[in-house]
Amino acid sequence: MFKSSLFFIALLSVSHSATVLAANKQCELIAGLTGDYYAQRLEGKTQQQLESETPPEFANLDFLRTIDLAINLAFSFPPDKTETEVEERVFASCIKNQQ
Repeated sequence: MFKSSLFFIALLSVSHSATVLAANKQCELIAGLTGDYYAQRLEGKTQQQLESETPPEFANLDFLRTIDLAINLAFSFPPDKTETEVEERVFASCIKNQQ
């Protein structure tokens, strides 16, 4: 009984760790893309330019939604932030909303 309880707890822990890792990877992707689009925004690109430059090979629905989210987030920050600040804020917010 004790061994099976330990196994169950270990299994839950591994499952939770995998879920957290997947959420972190998704948040890292969103934050990284947002930072890249923010930098391009600071260079003078418009939101429409960034949206139209999405390569067709990325046109699967899930990734396209992530790109759209990152572009929208990039244009929601004031231009006085650094790319790193934007990435950190997006990542922290994403992790917070994953919980």
